Parts: sequence; C-alpha cells; structure tokens
Amino acid sequence: MTNANIQNRAAFFKNLNEKLGTERQSVKAHPFHPINDLPETTLADKSPEELLEVAKKRVEKINTKLIETTKDQLAVTINQIIEEFGQGKILLPIDERFSTYGLDRFTQKGAFGEENEQLKFWQKGSEHRETNIDNAQRANIAIAFAEFLLAESGSVVVETNAGQGRSLHFLPQHYISIIPMSKIVPRSTQAAAYYAQKQAKGGKVGSAIHFISGPSNSGDIEMQLVVGLHGPLAVYYVVVKDM
Repeated sequence: MTNANIQNRAAFFKNLNEKLGTERQSVKAHPFHPINDLPETTLADKSPEELLEVAKKRVEKINTKLIETTKDQLAVTINQIIEEFGQGKILLPIDERFSTYGLDRFTQKGAFGEENEQLKFWQKGSEHRETNIDNAQRANIAIAFAEFLLAESGSVVVETNAGQGRSLHFLPQHYISIIPMSKIVPRSTQAAAYYAQKQAKGGKVGSAIHFISGPSNSGDIEMQLVVGLHGPLAVYYVVVKDM
C-alpha cells in the first residue's frame, strides 16, 4: 500500500482464487442486510432525563463518578472537584465552550494572575507536540468538553483537533469531562451517525475520535482489577442540565 492507494490487488485476488479453486464474487451481488434494527432502536424511545438515569447506573460499574449541575453552578462544581483532586497543575484545551459556559477562568484570556499560574493550555501546531505531551504528563488534572455521553456504555466521546490532542485526555492523573445535557445520546450508533453525516456534508472531522469509558481498568494480572494503570486515576463526568 503506497500513498493510500492499493497496489496489485487484482493480481493478488486472481492468484488467491486460482490456489483455492474458486471464482471471485461481486460484493454488489451479496449486499449487507442487517438482521434487525437494534443499533438504531435501542434506548431510542428514552427522553434526555431517562437517558441520564441510564448513564448514572452505568458509570457506577466503570469506576466513574457522575455529577449533575447547572450552567450557573458549573464553575463552583468544577472548583470543588479540583480541590478534591488535590489541585496542582491543570491542563486545558483551546475551546470556546469554556467561555460559553461561564468558565472564563479556564480560558487563556482569563488565566492571567498569580492564582492561575498552575494552568497550562494545549498549544496548537505540530512544533509543540513534545511540549504538549510533557504538560500532559505533568498535569494533575485535565478538563475538557465531551462531544457526547453514551448512556448505554457510560462512555464519553472526544474529538482530537488543533485545540486538544489525545495526550490531554489520557496522560493527566485526573480527568474532568463536561457534558451538556443535550449531548447525552442512547449509544455509539448516534455518535457514529453524527460524524458520518458531518463528513457527508463536507464538514471537518478531527484526526481521531475517542470513546472513553472512565479511568483505565486492567484485570489481566492475576484477575485483580487495577484502576488507572495506564490512564487517569479517576474520571468525573459533569452533566450540565439547563442547556
């Protein structure tokens, strides 16, 4: 495979068919037909409030804490979680939603002053790759908005873009995910459909879409569950209910 172009495919399949003594079959002659519509209908009849209740029960099983708040109380809620995590260095993305939700303290414009010296921001540009990774490794806390919360699995969906790379979500010791109530969807089907539609309309999609289900868990060592072995030690979901 060179420059994303498949080379010698026809010759490869011709040789394979000759060795197996078979004939190639057209994909169009055997179209895929799903056996049911469960991917689209599972939890589809639930209201946002009902989806939130489903998510709350699910996150308990993935060692994650879900906190409900309002836009007016969001800053207070975030500050309380930061104190619970022991404060320290905080890594933040470049994201206009922080201002939209009244979190001006967590923007570059509002980060000046002695009391905010611990705040670090993701730097745009490939030339800052090593600096961003280093800041992520040193950070005690990362805070970012999620694109979606999947009620069925308790996973949050985040998108890698110029304002936030994947290191921001995985390397800090603690992670706070902010989720607007309107972004709670039944399952991964809806998130995948959103990005498919966005691409079909010519919209720009980040270089990676991550589905994060709480802190990392590993149970393959003597069947003992270890939380935070290769990722954040703790993850909080903060659902903002009045937007």
